Amino acid sequence: MLIRSASVAVSIAALAACRAPHTRATERDAAPPSIAGTATDGGASDAETREPLGGDAEVELLDGKERLGFVSVPVGARAPRPIMIALHGGSDRPERACASWRGISEAYPFVVCPRGFGGNEAALGWRGVADTSDRIARAIAATKAIFGGWIHETPSFVLAGFSMGGSQVALLAGHAPRAYPRVVVGDSAHDPAPALGFSRAWAAGGGERAIFLCTTSGCEPSMRAAARKVAADKLFARLNVAPTQVHALSAPVVQSMRRDFGWLVDGAEGWIGYVPPSQDSLPGRTETFDPR
Repeated sequence: MLIRSASVAVSIAALAACRAPHTRATERDAAPPSIAGTATDGGASDAETREPLGGDAEVELLDGKERLGFVSVPVGARAPRPIMIALHGGSDRPERACASWRGISEAYPFVVCPRGFGGNEAALGWRGVADTSDRIARAIAATKAIFGGWIHETPSFVLAGFSMGGSQVALLAGHAPRAYPRVVVGDSAHDPAPALGFSRAWAAGGGERAIFLCTTSGCEPSMRAAARKVAADKLFARLNVAPTQVHALSAPVVQSMRRDFGWLVDGAEGWIGYVPPSQDSLPGRTETFDPR
């Protein structure tokens, strides 16, 4: 059973200035006891005394009856956790993106998965930087309204996307590099131009690390070229090649991405407690591109 947020009145500003909206709780929408009334201090002493975060692993985000997306919740956390953002592919759904990136990130962060545009849940998509930024801001605001002090506030976000969502990641990173210094561009070979064209503006504006993900062999030439462009612009990049020939965030892809996710978030604010998995049995392969 999903927990639905209370009706939310959201005022959209720039993403960097987005803030939690006022909420009106109903009996159905009330947060679990372990969410309400929590402190914001994420220090060790606090982690030793506060109750672990409870509730469901995925929560739908609503503004009245409007569906804003989903958030994957770090159930069991004893201290505030950061937000990362995951964009679903075309004709896909935000809850599926949340489930996949929850597995990739070891369920460590709040994974906010905005809903793309479209009235048909089986045919959602993305329209461009302005609209996508608005959808991200509203989903983050709704998440903060529900979880409050469980969120570790950070000046930037890890941003990941797959397929059409991967193209949006590249566009957003080039447009707002300080907001998105660490990104995953997942198999956007069907539309390679954004991945091939964002690195210079991203590097100049504060970008740091990028992973390019391939799920089919046809993806590799363009995503490898994109990784080389990032390295040529003096930043770090990796190409993760999953052991599949299926264009989807399938179980083998999730497992392959787990190998490189720790590298992506290493040193990022809010991620100090993240523990990467053992590399011994993870499938796929990684190519590393160091700054030139």
